[in-house]
Amino acid sequence: MSVSDLHGSAASVSPLVGHVAGASTEDGTGNGPAGGHLTARHYGSPLVEQQRRDEGVPGVVDGWDHVALVVEGAGGREWINGFISQKTDAMSTGTATSSLLLDAHGRVEQVFGIAAPADGVLLLDVAAERADALQDFLTKMIFWADVTVQRPALARLSVVGTLPGVDSPGPGRSGTDAPAVVPSAVYWTTRTAGTLPVTDLWVPRDGVAAAWDALVAAGAEPTGGMAADALRLRDRRPLLGVDTDARLIPHEVPAFLGTVGAEATRLADVAEGPTSAAVHLNKGCYRGQETVSRVQNLGQPPRRLVLLQLDGSLNQLPAVGADITAGGRTVGRIGRTVQDADFGPVALALVKRQVIEAVAAGTAPPLEADGVAAAVDPDDLRVDGSVKPGRAAVDRLRGKA
Repeated sequence: MSVSDLHGSAASVSPLVGHVAGASTEDGTGNGPAGGHLTARHYGSPLVEQQRRDEGVPGVVDGWDHVALVVEGAGGREWINGFISQKTDAMSTGTATSSLLLDAHGRVEQVFGIAAPADGVLLLDVAAERADALQDFLTKMIFWADVTVQRPALARLSVVGTLPGVDSPGPGRSGTDAPAVVPSAVYWTTRTAGTLPVTDLWVPRDGVAAAWDALVAAGAEPTGGMAADALRLRDRRPLLGVDTDARLIPHEVPAFLGTVGAEATRLADVAEGPTSAAVHLNKGCYRGQETVSRVQNLGQPPRRLVLLQLDGSLNQLPAVGADITAGGRTVGRIGRTVQDADFGPVALALVKRQVIEAVAAGTAPPLEADGVAAAVDPDDLRVDGSVKPGRAAVDRLRGKA
């Protein structure tokens, strides 16, 4: 089936909710989106679903709440390179990564997967509630470029772990050769969730139930959004508008930058391909790039995304977006709480950088979120004391170095 044969449709509740036994769109937190979840939060045993994935048993996650946007055209990779944070002008066919779209002030508007599964084709994986805005932006940016932006009627099914009949070539790969288990798949991409391999299969929406049944018959166990969220939180990957606010800049989410350290930004190398993280520091100008360069070269982000461990003894959970306080002073905001099979209730939160440093030094008052005691995960208590390259250059000019 070619992309031109497909037509997109508006977000709706997944047909798998009524198709799979035990499916429930409720997770007991009361913190779901206003219109309700589009996919099952669990299939009867959310903590067991996560534990089974950790034990190596393969699972399948309903990705009906994601949309595929397809850019077609010989110059598509060079065209889109001009206004996103990833470097795609030298992206090789068969690869996959992620990217951001920033506003003029460097604030994050979109987070999406981007893959090159075939020559002349780019596949964008975007949250359903943000797909209209991204498609509208891309369409308006076409001008004279020989590209098209389409929304094919595809649904995403994610295989977590290793499943016979579904190849797992490692993260950052993509293609159009359908696996034997699901011959209807139009595209596939690979990534990781926690330490687990994930293969995202894009299948026709009207055939999603048949594809799901085929994966289950091959040994994949139904896995709900709660278990998938627990894995996502381990990677410190936020949901925009849920775990973040409208002021978010890339450097506040370490996962967006990867392991770049304190290196300076530099001019683009035409032959250099994309990075595994969403922000490529060495590329030409794009909207919001000035903020990225300024923070990387001269300063520190005002906040940082961290994992909070929450007190589960009160039988209450913080509301999404609730203030985080320390000594009665607001120091951040919390995202959606997730029940982790190992750690209990946890959530991503944006917390002032100085407060994180004070927590690391043992000088901060106790943290609370909506009246619930909270603690920053020890893995996130990192203090960056490095001298930024731009600041070091200024100091040398002033004779301070």
